[in-house]
Amino acid sequence: MPVPGSWRLALFMFEDSNVLVSQAITVDLLISFFLAILPILVIFVGLVVLKQSGTLMGFVGWVLTVVIAILFFSTSPAIALYATVNGILASFGISLMVLLTILQVTMMDVTGAIRSITEYIRLIAAERYEQVMLLNVGLGSFLVSIGATPVTMLPPIMLALGFSPLAAIALPCLGYDPLTSFSLLAVPITLPAQVFNLDLAPLGSQISLFLPVVSTGFAFGMLYIADGLKGMRDGFVPAIVAGLTLGLSAIFFVRVLPVSAIGLVGVFSGLVTIVVLLLLRVAKGRPILVRRDDMPADVMPIGRAALPWLLLVFFVIVISIPVLSTGLYGLLGPLQRVTIVADRVIDLKLLNQAYTWVLVSTLVSAPFLVRGRDEARKIVQVWLKRAWAPTFAAAIFFAIAYVMDWSGQTVIDNALTFAPGTADINMNAVIGLTLAMTFGVAFPAISPLLGLFGAFVSGSEASSNVMFHGILKRATGVLDLDFIKVYSAHAVAGGIASGIAPAKIINAAAVIDQLGMEGEVIRKCAPVALVLTIATGALLVLMLAI
Repeated sequence: MPVPGSWRLALFMFEDSNVLVSQAITVDLLISFFLAILPILVIFVGLVVLKQSGTLMGFVGWVLTVVIAILFFSTSPAIALYATVNGILASFGISLMVLLTILQVTMMDVTGAIRSITEYIRLIAAERYEQVMLLNVGLGSFLVSIGATPVTMLPPIMLALGFSPLAAIALPCLGYDPLTSFSLLAVPITLPAQVFNLDLAPLGSQISLFLPVVSTGFAFGMLYIADGLKGMRDGFVPAIVAGLTLGLSAIFFVRVLPVSAIGLVGVFSGLVTIVVLLLLRVAKGRPILVRRDDMPADVMPIGRAALPWLLLVFFVIVISIPVLSTGLYGLLGPLQRVTIVADRVIDLKLLNQAYTWVLVSTLVSAPFLVRGRDEARKIVQVWLKRAWAPTFAAAIFFAIAYVMDWSGQTVIDNALTFAPGTADINMNAVIGLTLAMTFGVAFPAISPLLGLFGAFVSGSEASSNVMFHGILKRATGVLDLDFIKVYSAHAVAGGIASGIAPAKIINAAAVIDQLGMEGEVIRKCAPVALVLTIATGALLVLMLAI
């Protein structure tokens, strides 16, 4: 039975040497590495091979993670429980967003608003490749940047446009990715920058350099999933235009906007991409303006149909204004700070979260969409049926991530930390340091896999960036590498993982009543994610060499 103490010598040898130290890896360390990744392997096999539901596999993975953390990584049951609670509360930005956006989309679906939006899109983007680019690259990037969730909003539209259920799930998940480091008003990078006192300007700038390649790769990946090689051929020009516009505009806005406004990079880049795609349609002599007479007579006006989304965009932009954001936070202040254990505190920031304003925009627009109590009752019934599984999955995958992150720690002097002499070893450290020790100077090429791994587990790039910061800091120090460049590649790969993250796929599947397809979607999207992660590693190696 491996225990942390049996392989600390290997870790110390790694920390004290600037050469390849693969011979320092012991059998116990390899066994510990296997145990650390075992829950993720079980989840992956359960989803992809055994075709089990993501909700079930999330629960199984959490149980296995807790057992391994307690038995093999010197974690007390109490700390494992605290980590679980912390993970569930930390998931609110995603889990409650899932819960409430499914309510909003269900209301729009039942009342016919989704149909109206679909007919409008069909008129301004008749070709399938145009629909893929406009909705999933342009609009998807914009939505996720303001804090909305394309994996909830777009699947019903994609299905109504005639895409297969698999494509309707997969495309919005992939569309979550290209600018995800700047999603949620750039929380995935502003959060770790604040926690670890990082200089946000070079971090954002470095991340943006990867985006033209990554965004273009995603554009082609979406076309392939939708329509195979034929889709890639038909949509070659729009994919190049959409991908490069998204990536290059991100580079531009990162450098033009002040650091305090870095949260708007994704918002502006998504809008620019939508505009450029529409201009490309104009250049081909196709209309982009739709008259009311062009719409089917029995659908509601597009302005009323899109009212929940229009209100959400307005509210999210308003709460991003610093003075208003500070004022909203002050209304609840300390009441929203929850102490988990020792010095670990979760600040819920309830009035500053997008999910609160999803609820508000839903309630405000409901009188304009819902026709009577019977329709309202149907909305609630369908919502509860759709929402519980993806909401639970989002929370449980966060719980897994935090149990792994807190494994091996204990409370000392009212602080959650590692006991003296343990060399801060836990499940994440085992994974990261084993890879660094194995690959040595080739570590940069494979380091983005940690970002892919972390975001796959938690469903969140932000969590991955926080969890692996210390590991990458130590590894880059030993190998004499530029930390910001390596950390940027890690963040980019964490965004790439959104296309295969079970929490997001379950969300997208639930909203079109297709739970059970998670494994099939992962099988289809995994090659895209792996190719782009490998490309990110190759770009990192090139950047380090310059």
